[in-house]
Amino acid sequence: MFSFKEELDFTGFTFIVPSVSVGNVPQLAVDAVIETLQLEPIGMLWSPALIPIVGAPAFEHTTNDTITTTAELYISKAEKLLVLQIRAPLVGPLRQSFLDQLSDFVRDRKFSRVIVLASCFSHEKFDIRTGPFRYVANEQYEQAPDAAHLQDARWSKHTGGVIHGGGFASKLLEALNVRSVPALVFFMYVSEGDNTAEGLMLARMLSAITGERLLSNAKTELRWPSSWKHLFGSAHPRALY
Repeated sequence: MFSFKEELDFTGFTFIVPSVSVGNVPQLAVDAVIETLQLEPIGMLWSPALIPIVGAPAFEHTTNDTITTTAELYISKAEKLLVLQIRAPLVGPLRQSFLDQLSDFVRDRKFSRVIVLASCFSHEKFDIRTGPFRYVANEQYEQAPDAAHLQDARWSKHTGGVIHGGGFASKLLEALNVRSVPALVFFMYVSEGDNTAEGLMLARMLSAITGERLLSNAKTELRWPSSWKHLFGSAHPRALY
């Protein structure tokens, strides 16, 4: 399932996983994190649960002779950070098997925590007095030192049960909970459309909820990857008007 360019010790690493959700906001946030931190491509995932895709290089800092595939892994050894970018939804009947294998990998390789990014349909947000960000943490995460960052006015604990439109986020949290892995689901209420702004917002709040570990003083602005230039195809022909 996992193919790495080199053998690595992931003890103490943070693992960021985007769930394919409303507006692909988690994928956009992960794109921004990878480009901003100039994360190194370190491997890929393959599984019958992954719909195969292939495309041009997604990031300016990677070599032009690479291709983009469905599920790729990027690393910062200095920050002890591993990031999964997944670009297609999981095949329904094979989803649980994939999540179980992913959770086993996290447990066996001794990651310190997993942060699952997701998004939820904005019409499911009923409390207009609060912001768009919510989290769900398991008991192991709430007992970890990083749990102190959960107490912040910019986000609140989700108490509504189902995360509508959140993809596999809740199922992955359940699988990690069974394996006693500290895990957090962090999501944002959004509407479908041009969600690049929401992607950048989620990436910035991800940095905040992790204690600003992702954006240091030297990297205060998030960078757009080159692949975002083609999110909606080319511009309309001006001759039409």
